[in-house]
Amino acid sequence: MITRIISAVIGIPILIGIITLGGAPLMAALGLVMILGLREFYQALSKKGFQPVDGIGYAFTVFLVFSLFLGQDWATQGIYGAFLLTALTLLLNEKYTVQDGMLTLYGILYIPILMSYIIRVDLLESPAHIIWLVFIIAFATDTFAYFTGRFLGKHKLCPRVSPKKTIEGSIGGLVGTVAACGVFAYFIFPQGIFSFMILGALGSAVAQMGDLSASMVKRWTGIKDFGKIMPGHGGVLDRFDSIIFAAPLVYYYITMVVG
Repeated sequence: MITRIISAVIGIPILIGIITLGGAPLMAALGLVMILGLREFYQALSKKGFQPVDGIGYAFTVFLVFSLFLGQDWATQGIYGAFLLTALTLLLNEKYTVQDGMLTLYGILYIPILMSYIIRVDLLESPAHIIWLVFIIAFATDTFAYFTGRFLGKHKLCPRVSPKKTIEGSIGGLVGTVAACGVFAYFIFPQGIFSFMILGALGSAVAQMGDLSASMVKRWTGIKDFGKIMPGHGGVLDRFDSIIFAAPLVYYYITMVVG
């Protein structure tokens, strides 16, 4: 627990600084996080005997972040290119299987594509500091779910995937996130309190899906954590699993509902 707290004390100010700066520093930092997360995912798959074509995943990540830096969004073109390169690799190199190719592309969709929505939210012409919603939703869900589950949890939520998570914890995470988003809106965008509270409920639900999805991959591959880059917290994916699912929802909710 002490190690976890020390990591948070060091990491949170760095995170706040990068998010506050936004723009190129945020893109560069997220690009690094995407590559590290993709590496963790591919290494986890190797525990099951698969051989993802990791170079394609890394190249796609650099291409995607660079395109966003230029003010473009070439994700679709990048996916097409990654698909062609993966198919060509399977045709020319017999050591790779169809499963390897499919998992290579899945990793691209799961990590750099979904995580890039953090950058897209930052680029929105929207209410000030709206990017904080992505992190408020993810961290509030984790925090409130943990403490509610610890003190009130009795009924298992998804024991096949994560035996320690409870229904009570899940509800606590959702309610706490709704409240956190309401407080955020009160100070930043008071006319949108109700909309942001709805976003908090939806965001908490998908954030918990992201957490459980990452747990499912870990259980399937037989690992406890994706990495050890953050002492007490595990790897990049262990810390960003809920953010990965929440970021696209925030982007689409703000653009399609809030406007």
